Amino acid sequence: MNLHSKKRKFIYLFSLLIVSFFIYAYMYTLVPVLENKLERRIIDISTKDIINTITKTVRKNMTEGDFLLSVLYNPDYRKKLKDDLSIFLSKRLKNIFLIYKDNDNRYRYLIDTKTSEDPVNLLFIPLSEERSILEKLFVEKKTQFEIHKEVSTIGITYYVPILQNGNIKSVLIADFSFETLQEIKSLISLVQKGILASSGVILVILIIAVYYFYRNVILKQRAYIDSLTGIYNRNYLEDIRDVIDLNRYVVIMLDIDFFKNINDTYGHQVGDEILKGIANLLKENLREDDIIIRYGGEEFLILLKKSRNDPEGKWSLQVAQKLLHKIREYKYRGINLTASVGLNLDTHKARNLIDAIKKADITLYKAKRHGRDRIEIYKEIKDSSKDISLAELKDIIESNQIVCFYQPVVNIKDKSVLYYEALARIKYKDKYLSPVNYLDLIKGTFLYFKFTKLIIQYNLEILKKFPNITVSLNMSPSDFLNDDIIGMLRSVGKNIVQRLKLEILETEDVHNYNTLKSNINKLKEFGYDIVLDDFGAGYVDFYYLTEIDARYIKVDGSVIKKIPYNQQYYKLTKHLVRFCKDINKIPIAEFIENEEIHRILIELGVEYGQGYYFSKPLSIDQITNRFPS
Repeated sequence: MNLHSKKRKFIYLFSLLIVSFFIYAYMYTLVPVLENKLERRIIDISTKDIINTITKTVRKNMTEGDFLLSVLYNPDYRKKLKDDLSIFLSKRLKNIFLIYKDNDNRYRYLIDTKTSEDPVNLLFIPLSEERSILEKLFVEKKTQFEIHKEVSTIGITYYVPILQNGNIKSVLIADFSFETLQEIKSLISLVQKGILASSGVILVILIIAVYYFYRNVILKQRAYIDSLTGIYNRNYLEDIRDVIDLNRYVVIMLDIDFFKNINDTYGHQVGDEILKGIANLLKENLREDDIIIRYGGEEFLILLKKSRNDPEGKWSLQVAQKLLHKIREYKYRGINLTASVGLNLDTHKARNLIDAIKKADITLYKAKRHGRDRIEIYKEIKDSSKDISLAELKDIIESNQIVCFYQPVVNIKDKSVLYYEALARIKYKDKYLSPVNYLDLIKGTFLYFKFTKLIIQYNLEILKKFPNITVSLNMSPSDFLNDDIIGMLRSVGKNIVQRLKLEILETEDVHNYNTLKSNINKLKEFGYDIVLDDFGAGYVDFYYLTEIDARYIKVDGSVIKKIPYNQQYYKLTKHLVRFCKDINKIPIAEFIENEEIHRILIELGVEYGQGYYFSKPLSIDQITNRFPS
């Protein structure tokens, strides 16, 4: 055990002692408070029955007339009441007497059972502590009692209001002997000793519990922490390997590139500082729910927790990209660092955690073989019938295996071409796949924006090569929130801008409407025509209509293709077309698939449209041969 470890252990034990002391001190100071409450409660219980019986005796002797006047002016009544009360006198109950308050607020006797004389109307002078008790009694009209600390003859005195018609007529005073109080105090002493003994037992149990907590939790936790970096070590991995839910995590393996060279060149002390810096960087850029483990010398394992909004863990690709970027920015003594990442998204398919880690580790070494400073995604061997995986899609985008097919938007009367809509396709196993098969896989990741940039670049080249055509690009709202994409579009020459339209797809929720509006309107001012796509299919359309100056509005194909068979859709299309013209927008009908739809749209006054009735999407060579103008 090193000196630092001994010091930490001493601090833990000293803290334990201090906490134990304060707990015991608190319990010890609590005893007098409990004792006082307990004393009054036991007195009340042990004397209550006899006081209640005496009070009932007084009430039983009450006449229909005024009780106070009856006692004052009827000696026979007074004597009978005195005799009834005298029965209760004993060694324990020393005195019983009745008093009343006259019109001058002085206390006077009515009955005193201790003397043979008749003290009626004689002054009763209460002790100083009694005066406040009597005043409280006349206010609250409730029984009070006093425990005498300084008197050796009387132990407890009760003061009971005698009520008639809600008014206090007199006060019954009963003195219990000092011996009675001593008996009660003996009982309280036994209870007090029991409380102290229980406190001691509780304290011992507490100390034992804290000690075992220290041994089984704190010491065990320390065994889980890597002493150099302060993050988890392989011991922790062994403890969670059989209990972790693989459905809730994505596995990332991250390795610092050429770390051995750093150790050999700059020494192990510098290497250790870099490892600590990278560990802190990971902690700063990951969430508390994510688990970071030092898996090997310079290799870090990250169990990235999936969110409710991303149950497939696709966002982990963006996280991995961010970590690589942060590591490139990190500098220690001017040393440039990079890292390689292996990413396993399919943890739910693994037999266990170790299997999932092994697959991520294999992928990590693939990243190293392919040049380092990159991300590789683990992929299972797939059947050709299955959908494309994210790993395959990443390879396709990074190797730029992307083309566009084109579908003409035409004047539906004379079939002259207004412009061509560019429809992205990727090359996959000798086939061309449309976006519907893969865009959801990459939404929200850096791959999506890279894909968008490649599509823009592809079409800029097409426009340069074919100077007589106009093209539209499908773009999501998030594309217009990306500064790189906006910058790319604003760097295009004016002769190209005039032949490039931007179609806004309503494919996602947008929260930053002000920035979206600002960026789109800047592009509009720059010279781009804006087309609002899929109008009539959602609820966000009206935001775009009121805030964004779109020249063209495409009526969604799901509406158009139903107009021959459904009157509601026919009426909807009719009103949408009229609405577009009222606000000076040009409506374009999508999904014109047959002659009947074509005829109805001409009747409704639609000028432009697209669909298989005119042409399916074709390659650029096919489309220019078919529409040579």
